[in-house]
Amino acid sequence: MLHAGVPRVEGNTGTIVEVSRTRRPPTGPLRDRVTLDVPGHGEVALSPTDIEVLPDTG
Repeated sequence: MLHAGVPRVEGNTGTIVEVSRTRRPPTGPLRDRVTLDVPGHGEVALSPTDIEVLPDTG
């Protein structure tokens, strides 16, 4: 995670659990969001530009 609204999760890794495109209000612009499950913290919703996708090494 490159940038987050929660400083303690910056630099951590997580598992992508949801990718969405929303429009709020209905007449507003589309927003892409990625939800990550971060161990020890829970789920965090971020912009795709705030994450770096790494290969699975498991």
